[in-house]
Amino acid sequence: MRKSEIDSMGFENGRITGFMPRFRSIDDDWERYTDALVELADRGVVAREEGHSLYELYCQDLYQWLLEFYFEEKRFEQIEAHCTPSGEVSFGPIDEGHLAVFDRLHAMGEGARVRRIWRSHMGLIKAEFWWYIAERKSGFRMAKYYQASEQKQRRAYEKLISRIPKMKQELLTIMADYREMAEKTGAGETELARIDADIAAIDAEIRPRPSGKPDPRKMDEDLFWELIGEGLTDQTIGERIETLPERLAAFKATAIRDFEKILRSLEARAYRWDIWALAYLLQGGCSDDAFEDFRGWLILQGREVFEGAIADPDNFDVTLHSGIASGMNGLRDAAPVAYEMRQCKAMKPVKTPPMDVAGPEIAEEDFASALPRIAALVGT
Repeated sequence: MRKSEIDSMGFENGRITGFMPRFRSIDDDWERYTDALVELADRGVVAREEGHSLYELYCQDLYQWLLEFYFEEKRFEQIEAHCTPSGEVSFGPIDEGHLAVFDRLHAMGEGARVRRIWRSHMGLIKAEFWWYIAERKSGFRMAKYYQASEQKQRRAYEKLISRIPKMKQELLTIMADYREMAEKTGAGETELARIDADIAAIDAEIRPRPSGKPDPRKMDEDLFWELIGEGLTDQTIGERIETLPERLAAFKATAIRDFEKILRSLEARAYRWDIWALAYLLQGGCSDDAFEDFRGWLILQGREVFEGAIADPDNFDVTLHSGIASGMNGLRDAAPVAYEMRQCKAMKPVKTPPMDVAGPEIAEEDFASALPRIAALVGT
């Protein structure tokens, strides 16, 4: 946040006065507010208390406070983006805070948004459940690259598989809530029938196998991007990640493995210092793991966005990003799950050489100067 903005702010009754959201995203305004809070504390405007962080003292209800601004301005797209998971989620039901937001959106005539958010969440946790089922079906496999004995690895595998019964019951309960919500918000008969079919498949622990002859097309980058781009304009990342294994399973086993090889090559292409700088500026920081997630998210934005970012990171459309980016785990699971669906056996891992970050090295403190347009747009 710029110094001139902070100069005009004060502090009263536990809240910064003079702060106004920019409405780019709730996460962006959270970052701006907390940055201002730290600066005002350093200036002595905001009181500190020994043994308590500024977050504990003044930020417990900050999201709710910011959310009110967004509802007052009817910024429904940003609210939807904030509540929609952009990649992996913890297995389990949607939290109470989000459910309260959904009820409010529904009351304001935004039921379709509520269904989209739910579908994204459900897509991600269903994908995780089916991964567990595929692991159980594949059986124990010794991982030679792990520094653990076969006995320890076998115990870890058995512990993993033992989670399935509890996961199944949790998922069936969540699916029942999902169906109730869908009906309440005006879902059509086709969507309700699809939910019912999902519930039946989960209960039987059998994911439908592809029917008919496999698609004979050879997997190349054009076909890879066609599969990645399906649903790009009207589906969330969660929905697309959930259906990707099923769509990929329609191809021959060799094509499924080639999909994985292309994915790995694209990951490597984006493993560059300037792309890391882009992720850092958009997210307000970026660890090794977060950069891996960001590259998956970037691929999931489709060919045009990916190639544009690779060609000129500083020209990236910042409106595409809502503060958090993930999806790599779902992408990497797609081919192994699809292969198991097609062949009824596990896919051998695709060998990939170790990667080094490409391009001239950029120090973290130089990320903003390396991408000046992005830095200006995100207020760095």
